[in-house]
Amino acid sequence: MTDRREDGTSKDGRVARGEITRERVLDAAERCFAERGFDAISIRQIAREADVTLGVVGFHGGTKQELFLTVLKRRVETLNALRISRLSTLKATERLTLETLIDAYVTPYLEIASRGDPQWRAYAQLVARIVSDERYYLEAGPLYDRVAAVYLDEMERLCPDAGRDQLAALLSLTVASMVSIVASGIRIAGLAQSEVPDSPLAYRDLLLDFCVGGVLRALEPKC
Repeated sequence: MTDRREDGTSKDGRVARGEITRERVLDAAERCFAERGFDAISIRQIAREADVTLGVVGFHGGTKQELFLTVLKRRVETLNALRISRLSTLKATERLTLETLIDAYVTPYLEIASRGDPQWRAYAQLVARIVSDERYYLEAGPLYDRVAAVYLDEMERLCPDAGRDQLAALLSLTVASMVSIVASGIRIAGLAQSEVPDSPLAYRDLLLDFCVGGVLRALEPKC
């Protein structure tokens, strides 16, 4: 039997090395999918980007579809936790309004896209690629929809006269705006003939004014 340390890694470091290799494979896949899209990337290209063999990619990621979902899942778990935490704080402090609810949903995404971590930026670029492609919804949608449904429940409580289908559409439009503002910094700067902002968080106030104003206007006089 292999001796193990208290943290569960084997003394020869094989478990630790395996985790490092797995992260390298996922990081490489994330960059490749973000830069060129799911259809244009092969497992061979991901292996080359990660500097590992095809077998190593298959061992850590499975099929290309499985690898794609794993890449999304590891980021979504962090994003979902941030959103649930902010919602819990709002409810505990009795500061829950439609405006603060939208802020709690949108701002965590802007923050993680602004961290300066190239992998998180790659994730944001990847989401911008897939958000409007319904092919990904059946498998990737549930990763996001669990927490989105929690927010929809709160929107219904705040606006009981609005239909859930209307609220779902408004939340979807808000998400589209959120993803777009992260992905469009260069284009906005080009149109404005200005410098590209240091991070997507620079657009937070503008995005919230746009989304909250649009939601409130659409719900008049139901909310």
